[in-house]
Amino acid sequence: MTTDYIQPIPDSYLGNKIRHSLNILEQCLTKYTPNEIVVAFNGGKDCTVVLHQYSLVLHKKFPYTNRKPLLRALFIHNKPQFDNVLQFIDESVKYYHLDLIRIDGRIKDALHQLKYSHPEIQCVIMGTRSTDPYSSGLNDFSITDPTWPTYMRCNPILNYSYKDVWTFLTEYNVPYCSMYDQGFTSIGDKQKTIQNVKLQYTNVNTGVVEYKPAYLLDDEVSERDGRE
Repeated sequence: MTTDYIQPIPDSYLGNKIRHSLNILEQCLTKYTPNEIVVAFNGGKDCTVVLHQYSLVLHKKFPYTNRKPLLRALFIHNKPQFDNVLQFIDESVKYYHLDLIRIDGRIKDALHQLKYSHPEIQCVIMGTRSTDPYSSGLNDFSITDPTWPTYMRCNPILNYSYKDVWTFLTEYNVPYCSMYDQGFTSIGDKQKTIQNVKLQYTNVNTGVVEYKPAYLLDDEVSERDGRE
C-alpha cells in the first residue's frame, strides 16, 4: 500500500489507524468503481474524516487529467438540520467537487429510493465508529441487514476514538463544520441537539458563559451528551 497521501503519517498508534483507513479505502476501489461508490455525508465530523480520506485515495488512484474522478456523496435529509450544517455541506460540495445526491426522508426509505434512482451504486462508505449505537459488531466491510436495501457498507474508521477523529481533522487542517468550534460535540436533529455542558466555562473578562471547541473535550464518554 502506498502511504504518500498525507505527509507525514506518523509512526504512532493513530498513524497505524490512518494507514489502515487508507488501505480499506484502497480495497474499496479495487472491489468497486468510483461510479459504484457513494460516501454517506451529513456534515458531521466522522463522515468528514472519511470523505477527506476517500478523496485522497480516489485522486491517488485516478490522478487529475482532463476530467476529475467521480466523487459521489449521499446526504439523507431525515431530520431538521442546523443552517450551519447545511452551509458546510454546500461548502464541501465545492471543496471536494462532489456529485451530491440529496434524498429527503427516513434512512431506509431513502436507500430504497437510491436503488431506484442510482441502481449502479453498490457500496456506501460510512463514518461509523464501533462506539456508535448498534455498531460494535460491524467489520471493515459489512453488508446491510437482510431487511434493508442491499449495499456493502465500507467502514474505514471503525476503530477511531473521538480523540482520533479530532486529531486527524486538526493535524491535517481538514475543513469541518463551524458548530464544533461552538461547543457542539455531536450534531443531530436541531430540535434535540445542544452544546455540551462539559465544554462550558465563564469568560473571566466578560463574565459571559461560553463554550470551548469540541476538540478540547477530554471525557470522550460525554461526546453525545448534547443530544437527546
